[in-house]
Amino acid sequence: MKKSISVLILLALAATSAFAQFGSVGGGLLFDGNYGNEAKYEGITLLSIDKTSFGAFAFFDATYVEVDLSFTYGLAEMKVLGGLGSTDLNLQSLGISVLGKYPIELGAITFFPLIGINYNLVLSAESNGTSYRDAEDLSQLGLLAGVGFDYPLNEQLFIRAQALFALRLPSKLMEDAVKGVSGVDAGLGFGPRIKVGVGYHL
Repeated sequence: MKKSISVLILLALAATSAFAQFGSVGGGLLFDGNYGNEAKYEGITLLSIDKTSFGAFAFFDATYVEVDLSFTYGLAEMKVLGGLGSTDLNLQSLGISVLGKYPIELGAITFFPLIGINYNLVLSAESNGTSYRDAEDLSQLGLLAGVGFDYPLNEQLFIRAQALFALRLPSKLMEDAVKGVSGVDAGLGFGPRIKVGVGYHL
């Protein structure tokens, strides 16, 4: 847990210099899909973990940088040996993203491409009322890229929407599963991250 918290702190500090003055703040709802996390041997899937999460986020925005904090609740399906055995886990996660953006004015709408990083810290995992002790081992660091736009409601309020694609590095659980096993590789996770919220210009 200490290592994961340190990663979150480092990500936050990396963006601090960009926020001498906040341009806007806000929050909203998000969907996060995380699929393709697999350990394979000669094309045969030995272990797979798919996650689907919903939650809320808050964002802090400058002209060229956005930082968002999120809390999500979701389901992870773990399958062993191509589906011969499976376990469903209920997850609670805390995330932080640091995104670079380039605003382009298109009439009333501000459009911006986005690229950055995200760390998703799994706080808890339960299956049938039983807690999974090593929930943090499901945490992942990922890369984000996509687009977003702001649509003004009035001089202060605006709607913000973003569609991002996430590419996630293997979790510790997946790395431990393939460690020392010849010919077994851990794949990257991938999936959409969709956010819709309301912002306020300071």
